[in-house]
Amino acid sequence: MSTYSRAGRHDEVLRLFRSLPFAPTVPLFTTLISSLADSGRPLAARAAFASLLKSGLPLTASAFTALLKSHDAPDFVDRVFRAMEASGCSPDAAIYNWIISMLCDFQLVQEALGFLDHMLENGPRPTVRSFTAILRTYCEQGRFLEAEILLNTMIQNGCPPDVVSYSVLIEGLCRFGQFREVEMILGESEAKGWTPTSVTYNIYMSGLCRMGFSEEAFRQADVMRSRGLSMTAETVHILFDCLCRDSRFSEAACLLEFSEELGWDVDVFCYNTLMSRLCDIDDFARVLKLLIDMLKKGIGPDMFSFTIAIRSLCQAGKLRLAKSLIDNKGIKYDVVAFNTLIHGFCTAGDLDKVQQTHMDMISRGVFPNNFTNAMLIDSLCKELKFVEATKIILDSLANGLVPDHVIRLNNWLVKAKKLTLVLNLLYEMRCKGVVLDFCIINTLVRLLCWQGYCQRDNFYKISLILDIMTTYVKE
Repeated sequence: MSTYSRAGRHDEVLRLFRSLPFAPTVPLFTTLISSLADSGRPLAARAAFASLLKSGLPLTASAFTALLKSHDAPDFVDRVFRAMEASGCSPDAAIYNWIISMLCDFQLVQEALGFLDHMLENGPRPTVRSFTAILRTYCEQGRFLEAEILLNTMIQNGCPPDVVSYSVLIEGLCRFGQFREVEMILGESEAKGWTPTSVTYNIYMSGLCRMGFSEEAFRQADVMRSRGLSMTAETVHILFDCLCRDSRFSEAACLLEFSEELGWDVDVFCYNTLMSRLCDIDDFARVLKLLIDMLKKGIGPDMFSFTIAIRSLCQAGKLRLAKSLIDNKGIKYDVVAFNTLIHGFCTAGDLDKVQQTHMDMISRGVFPNNFTNAMLIDSLCKELKFVEATKIILDSLANGLVPDHVIRLNNWLVKAKKLTLVLNLLYEMRCKGVVLDFCIINTLVRLLCWQGYCQRDNFYKISLILDIMTTYVKE
C-alpha cells in the first residue's frame, strides 16, 4: 500500500485496504488516510480516521498527521491538534512546522506565532523551518523590523538562521528595492556563520533586474563566481532576460553566439526570449537567423521557437514560408501556432488559405478555440458565406455560448441586410435551449437602429426578430 501511495495510485491503495484478509493495523489505516488526503478526498480521509477510532486501536502521531493533510482550514487543524494533545499523542516538530506554514499561508501570523511560542515554552524544540515560515510572511508584508527581531529570537534560542532563512529575507528586501540592506547581509554572511549559495545570488540578481539595475546584476554574477559558485541555468536566464528587458538585443545575440567561449550554458529558453522580443520590434531577419543558429548548435527548438518564427514570417508577409514550417508534421503544434498562421492569412485577405489551415488543424487533432472561431467567422463573412459562418456558431454551442461570436456575426448580417439569417440564428439558438444574455440583445437592437430599421417605414422588417427577443426577456 505504501508503494502505491508514493506512486500516486490511490485507487489501488483503497482496493488493497478493502481486500485485506485480516484486521487492518494502525500503519495501514495511516497509509489509507494519507493516500485519500493526497488524492483530494478529504471527507473519505476523515471517514477512514473515524473507522480507526471505532476499531479501538491506539492512535499515533502519524495517524493524526495524515488526517491533518486532509484539510487546510485553520479551525479544523486546530481541532485535530487539540485532539492529539488530549489523546496523549504529542505533536513533533514536523507537525508544528506544517501548522505554522499553513497558518502563514492564510496570513494568520499571530496564530502562527502562538504555536511557535508554545514550542519555545513547552517543546518540541523549534527548527529553522519553524521560524522561516513566519519570516517569509513578514518579508512578503514588508515588515522587516519584525523580521529582524525574529532573526534575533532564532539566535537567542540556539537556532541560528541558515542560508534558506537569509535567502528568504533577501528575496523580501529585493521585492521592496532595499538593495543596500541586501549588500550588508551578504557582506556579513561569513561573520554570522552562513554561506550564500547560487540560489541566494539568483534571488538578488533577479530583484536587481526587475528594478532595472542590469549593470549591478552582471556585477553580482562576477561576485558569485569569485566565491567559487557556478552559474546555474537560472542565473543565465535571469541575466539574459535582463538584457532583453533593457532592449540590449545586440549584446544578447553576442552572448548566444559566443556562449561556449564565455561558459554560459544557454538553452532554448534564452533563444525563445530573444526571438520573441525581436519579433515584437519587427526584426524578422534576426529571428530566423537565431532559429538557424539554434539548429546548428544542436539546441533543439521547441514548439514555441517555431511558433515565434511563424509569427515573425507572417508579420513580414512571408506566408508561404510560414506555412511550410507548420506543414512539418514532425512538430506537434498547438492551437496558438495555427491561430498565428490563420491570422496572417486573414490579414493578407487569403481566405482560401484560412479555411485550408483550419481543416489541416482539425485533421492533426488540434481543436479550435474562441480566437480561431472569431477569425473564421470574419473570413467567411468577408466572402459573404454567412450560412457557413452561422454554422460555426451553432456547432460551437456544445462548448457553451460565446456572446462575442454572436455579436460579431450579427454585426455582419445586419450590415449585409441578411435579416432572415439573423432570425434563423436566433430561432436555432432557441431550439438548442440557449438563452441570450442582455449584452447580445442590447447590441443587436443598437445595430438595427444604426442601420435605420427602427424607422417607421422599415420597422415591420424586424418585427419577428423583436418577437423572439421579447420571448427571451420574458424567460
